[in-house]
Amino acid sequence: MDPFNTSALKLQKKLLDLRLECDRLRSEGKDQEADRLAGSIAGIEAAIRQLPDSLRPVTLQ
Repeated sequence: MDPFNTSALKLQKKLLDLRLECDRLRSEGKDQEADRLAGSIAGIEAAIRQLPDSLRPVTLQ
């Protein structure tokens, strides 16, 4: 696997971890922190969506 796809897989795992952390914060009643984290996650995902198809790894959804 080339380094580009390896990095993309790590990014995908980190985003999953962040979503899980956001859910955990909400379940603990820390809605403000969860909202901030959700905003950061949304920003990262928006940046990925704006990448041209040629630069967007197939591993990222």
